[in-house]
Amino acid sequence: MHVCTIAVRDGFPHLSAADILDPPHEWFDAALARQVVMHLMIRECGWPKRRVVEMEERSREAINRALRTIDARLQYPRFANHYQAIKTHARELLTLIVAQEEAA
Repeated sequence: MHVCTIAVRDGFPHLSAADILDPPHEWFDAALARQVVMHLMIRECGWPKRRVVEMEERSREAINRALRTIDARLQYPRFANHYQAIKTHARELLTLIVAQEEAA
């Protein structure tokens, strides 16, 4: 989750990680960023929805709504390109962490 959050924060540089993890009320961009984190965790990292529900303390419906929202937005090339950049960055961060752990 940490890698996804950092990658999304880098993709939304005006938001802090804290704002992404617990979006202030009426901050649409922070809520969208949080949905991107959840989408990355489930769709790209293969986390079970159940685990994300438990970790995020959200309902299954909230998680499913986030997935549907991001899936729908991915139909727009500009958003899809930005999402792809965030996804690539998350994978790079994960690779770096694994390499550091293997070297230790």
